[in-house]
Amino acid sequence: MQNHLQKLPPMSALRPFEAAARHENFSVAADEISVTQAAVSKQIRQLEKYLGVPLFLRSGKNIELTAAGRDLHHAIANGLIQIARSCEQLQRGKRSDQVAITMRSPFASQFLAPRLKKLFAEFPALNFRLYTTDGDPALLLDTVDFAIVLGHEPQPEIVADHLVTEELLPVCSPGYLDVCGKITTASHLLNCDLLHLNAEHWRDLTWEMADWPVFLNHLGIAANEDLGGHSFNNFEMLVRAAVQGLGIGIGWVHLVEEELSAGSLVAPLDASYSIGRQHYLLCRRSQAQRRIFKELRSWFRDETAPFRTRRGIAAA
Repeated sequence: MQNHLQKLPPMSALRPFEAAARHENFSVAADEISVTQAAVSKQIRQLEKYLGVPLFLRSGKNIELTAAGRDLHHAIANGLIQIARSCEQLQRGKRSDQVAITMRSPFASQFLAPRLKKLFAEFPALNFRLYTTDGDPALLLDTVDFAIVLGHEPQPEIVADHLVTEELLPVCSPGYLDVCGKITTASHLLNCDLLHLNAEHWRDLTWEMADWPVFLNHLGIAANEDLGGHSFNNFEMLVRAAVQGLGIGIGWVHLVEEELSAGSLVAPLDASYSIGRQHYLLCRRSQAQRRIFKELRSWFRDETAPFRTRRGIAAA
């Protein structure tokens, strides 16, 4: 631990850097932390000198994070989140009626959010603290009770419940099919407006991209990266674009189930692709057999049961 601490940069520079990186604006960062813009700029230059790499590209009044700056901001932001959550727990006390769960944003908004009423009704005595993270939820397990993750290496101190096996399929609004016509073969997709998750979405993830080229190649159609169409770094925004009839996107079955059930999205082609990646609910083994933990684990397994094996989705 001591060796790691000796490698830390000046701590006084980390807060100004985090704010400046989040806003990509020194003035806004200065206002947020109640110092002058000159002070923020000085602290960041000292940090860059210490690290020996530029953290921002500067062009007049405009700044932009370098690749090194993005990596450092990601690490610092996750660290500050863990510190804030630990402080919150200390201030409140570790009450037995509180349960903290962290997960990535798409799982939270597309899968869990539609089930919140059901979850809260099932456990009326619990106060839930639900968090999302752009990083690996497993890294936060020291400060939360449960983490929902994609992929997991077995660890003796961690219990992992398999929740979901990922399956991809094309999705669009019924209205979009009225415009582009019925899609009967996979090659017809190449003539449609395709909605993509861009490289920014995948940049901080440890797993391979799963977008249109991957899906089309699985169907036997040679496809490169230059397929045209709109792109997003946020899956929820892609889903909203598809619902609004702006094109066809790749949907994860467990993340678009509500829209498919409601009819706001349909599968235009009777083809899906089970890519084998699996989501798990993690908790510490020392807690796993507590009654409330066992009940929550069971609830999540029941809710995700349809998504653990491949299931075909009929085309519209």
